[in-house]
Amino acid sequence: MMVYLVGAGPGGTGLITQKGLECIKNADVIIYDHLANPSLLSGAKDGCALIYAGKAAGNHHMNQEKINAELIKHGAEKNVVRLKGGDPFVFGRGGEEADALAKNNIPYEIVPGVSSCYSAAEYCGIPVTHRDAASSFHVITGHGKTGKTLDYSTIAKLGGTLVFLMGLSNAANISSQLIKNGMDAQTPSAIISNGTAENQKIITGTLKSLPESAKKVSSPAVIIIGGAVELRREWFYPSGKKILATGTKSMNARIRRAAKGTDITEIPIIKTVPQNFELFDKTDLKKYTHIVFTSANGVELFFEFMNKSKRDIRLLCGAKFAAVGEKTAAALEKRGIFTDIIPKNNRGEDLAKTLCAQCQKSDRLLLIRAENGADTIPKILTDGKIQFTDMPLYRTETDFSKKELLNLCVPDTDYIILSSGSAAKAFSEMAQAYTNAKFISIGAETSKAARKYGIEIYKTAERPTAENIIECILKDEI
Repeated sequence: MMVYLVGAGPGGTGLITQKGLECIKNADVIIYDHLANPSLLSGAKDGCALIYAGKAAGNHHMNQEKINAELIKHGAEKNVVRLKGGDPFVFGRGGEEADALAKNNIPYEIVPGVSSCYSAAEYCGIPVTHRDAASSFHVITGHGKTGKTLDYSTIAKLGGTLVFLMGLSNAANISSQLIKNGMDAQTPSAIISNGTAENQKIITGTLKSLPESAKKVSSPAVIIIGGAVELRREWFYPSGKKILATGTKSMNARIRRAAKGTDITEIPIIKTVPQNFELFDKTDLKKYTHIVFTSANGVELFFEFMNKSKRDIRLLCGAKFAAVGEKTAAALEKRGIFTDIIPKNNRGEDLAKTLCAQCQKSDRLLLIRAENGADTIPKILTDGKIQFTDMPLYRTETDFSKKELLNLCVPDTDYIILSSGSAAKAFSEMAQAYTNAKFISIGAETSKAARKYGIEIYKTAERPTAENIIECILKDEI
């Protein structure tokens, strides 16, 4: 058993180490902070306990002594990840946690992370060191331990680039104390809020104007003071839109890929649960003329069950394959199977109508789908007098372990993506309060389900694809 003190990076989902991701993947328990990007938790295995130890409404959700106790309790029996924003040892109290673990003979490892003390500046194009402007940079806490004050007389004479972390509420004092101790009031300064994230914001000015600049941004923020600020060269152009995807892990991944660089917060509030293997194992696949798939999940489980039942793919050589859309067809193509039937529109209704038009009365169809999916396809096939066997190989369930995480993210989100009726149901079951966020639906059936659960849909994608969902959002004006 091991405790891993993992640096989650400054906020952007891609700014965590490969080792950090592996630790998350294998953890039995994850104790996470409010500054750790929630999307990183989507990599946790099913059954992993998620424990929030960050802040709520400006107050510590769990004090340091309680966090240490949780690490010791779980670390004695399980693999634990302590997921901390930035780097564990850069004003992250990681040293205190390591000390507590060592005193209780709990083995641990440190997994360094990208710190906001330089990455936030980099994402704004500010080099914290430069041969012409700063031969050093100094990282300073904006708030010292209770009862201790910073030595501003020394700090004001350091030169180079000064970086203050957690200093937004103390900006006025930082400014006045540095000026009082001899620093030029016209020294360039910048405050970077939510560095590396899609809602990143930077306000530049001088040391004298720092208090006014601080009023224009929100935490978390980094204060940068020094000549290097004037060397700023923009390269990162955030969308300014915070987007939350709520589908299964695989669906969220498709949405992330479609976003092409726009950062997406991924919280898989539903999970896929395989079922009916025994029924599948007893089914004579050779008697079916068509095998019909309504999702990529169904494709994956179908072939997983084929392997589990030790059946050769050549059993399917006489069958035609049908898919609801391009993504499902692509999942088949990865298995070396090119789809015979695919509707023009990626909708269950269109797939069913296409099958009715192309199939003979003597054909027999095997319909692979979710147990709690819409009944559109079975109804149309029945009305069309097409012979079929309805075989739900999986069901989607609400993942209540994500409830606290969801409610931490919802208030600060601009767009919430619903990629299925199950996701709409799960959101309605877990969200404590609806927000001003705009709900984007993947298709008409999902929109219908969402309205059933009291969710007002802002836009429905013209085509039920991840690409079209992202297009809906990026073209929208907030």
